[in-house]
Amino acid sequence: MTLSRPIPKALLPHTVTLRTPLTEGIFTDGDYDEITLYNVRVELHERVKQSKSGEARSKGAAMYFDAVNSAPQDVNFKTEQLIIFCGITYKIESIKAVTAADKIHHYRVEMI
Repeated sequence: MTLSRPIPKALLPHTVTLRTPLTEGIFTDGDYDEITLYNVRVELHERVKQSKSGEARSKGAAMYFDAVNSAPQDVNFKTEQLIIFCGITYKIESIKAVTAADKIHHYRVEMI
């Protein structure tokens, strides 16, 4: 059996704001519930896709939220939520729970 350690706080230097729409559905009226997430890691990236019509570039980010060292612990990520990091608003595209020893080790949240 392999024991895994939490992601060290030194590798989780960022603080972000998580915005959750207060209304359900595609169209929201701009009302959000906001909470601050501490001890997370955000990595910015640029994707390049080649097609017959040319090259398409899109910028995005990935956020890592540790199951032990990130806070607050009772966060439920959803694809309709927004993340604000360094003044830029990202939309959550996908959430992946990474497990180790049958427990959630961390979440990888892909944003566009």
